[in-house]
Amino acid sequence: MATDSDSALSSVDVESRAQNPDQPLARRELRLRAEQEKVEQIARERERERIRSNAVKRAEEIRREKEATEAREAQAARFQDQINKSKEVPTLPPDAAGQLPGLSDTSSTETSQNNATPESAVAANSYSERGHVGAQRRKRAEEKLRKKAEAAAKRSSRKTNPPRLTHPLRNVLGRSFVVLVIGGLFAVLALPATGFDATNTGWETATTGDDQSVKVASTGTEAEQVSLGEFAVTTYSDLLLLTYGLTSGFKYSVTNSGPIRWPFPVVTPISSGFGGRSAPCLGCSTNHQGLDFDPVDGTAFNSVAAGEVVEVNDDGYLGKWVVIRHDIDGLKFDSLYAHMIRDSTGVEVGQKVAAGDYIGRVGNTGVTSGAHLHLAIIVDGVHIDPFEFLLNNTKGN
Repeated sequence: MATDSDSALSSVDVESRAQNPDQPLARRELRLRAEQEKVEQIARERERERIRSNAVKRAEEIRREKEATEAREAQAARFQDQINKSKEVPTLPPDAAGQLPGLSDTSSTETSQNNATPESAVAANSYSERGHVGAQRRKRAEEKLRKKAEAAAKRSSRKTNPPRLTHPLRNVLGRSFVVLVIGGLFAVLALPATGFDATNTGWETATTGDDQSVKVASTGTEAEQVSLGEFAVTTYSDLLLLTYGLTSGFKYSVTNSGPIRWPFPVVTPISSGFGGRSAPCLGCSTNHQGLDFDPVDGTAFNSVAAGEVVEVNDDGYLGKWVVIRHDIDGLKFDSLYAHMIRDSTGVEVGQKVAAGDYIGRVGNTGVTSGAHLHLAIIVDGVHIDPFEFLLNNTKGN
């Protein structure tokens, strides 16, 4: 049960909101700014992490390139050693010089030539031919090793192009653009996204029982057409009017007095009327059985009349909702408030409320296309048009 102090606080809250209607809009702007700053902080942290990751990768690439260069230089050195070794002329032992014709000193050579026999001459010619063939093979091997050494030297001196790094300014501009886009999405999502298809104009009296009658909308005299002309957008309500085309059918005033009142202490934009419409979201109805008010998310709303709370529920379609039963001088009806923030209501079944008492705050629970208050008026179990009902039963309209 609500205490007297709770009722007093609720009254103060309602009065402060009536005197300062732009306060919810300022809170919404603060929330959007905080969300945008959070997104920017995340972007900066990701940028720093990316720079650190690139630095680590670059250091690893430099280390690998250094190891590869050292390996190529070592291979080139080995090839050069092989070339140098191949150029060395093999020497024979001293005792072998006298055993092989043609390898002794000049005097011994001349002596051997003077004393040469046909057999020794044949042996000398055979050794000379073998030496010539060996020299050709050695020359080809040296040329092959030289080419390998030159190729290895070219590979070791070849510069490896470093990986291309993205310019920091370009990264900052790209991140800033992403942040602006995300901030714009937050702003768009904060606006109401419900559709509107109002076709109810005119009046008639529908008898609902022997003891009461209720005015509801029907076909009749056409509503006055209003042209925007040179309309200037100066308020949030004006922006909604231009965005959703609410140029007629929802003109009313709020006095905050009388037995039956509007759910908000100030005139609040209405985005979807009663009856047939195009479904504004997946799962939304095409035969709307209520009236959708679109103030800022979290705005407090009040009971339209004195009565007793008969149901407090929470489901996947209407979200958090409350039903209040009223009997105003014999006019009996139920008012239903849906999609409110779950922990925003403190009313209980059986609790008595007065007209204008705090009920809850506008939320986005259940199946919705955006935060709004779904208000339904039910007479003898039949949903009627809440706008026409309130327009004809509140003061100042």
